[in-house]
Amino acid sequence: MGELKMQGGWTQDLMIERFWSAANKGLEGEVIKNHSIDPKLLAIRLVAVHAAAEQLGVELPPVYLLRKAVRRCPRFLRIRWVRGPKGTRAVSCWIFKR
Repeated sequence: MGELKMQGGWTQDLMIERFWSAANKGLEGEVIKNHSIDPKLLAIRLVAVHAAAEQLGVELPPVYLLRKAVRRCPRFLRIRWVRGPKGTRAVSCWIFKR
């Protein structure tokens, strides 16, 4: 996968790297919730990652650019409505392989 130049000096690879940095920090600190009941999958809300990044001091591009880049991530599977492990209301999540 080659580097694609995107707006504002952000490259696809840099956006994905920063996304996973924010997501992993957010999951470790329990700022972001994994809505998946399958231990092999990660179901997270993109807006939650973006909010956690701000809270944790990780710079991310605007959400509309992040959406384009994350769709090209090799771990990305699909976007689905998911119920959490406790049967909470369904939320739209981005599903990734762990």
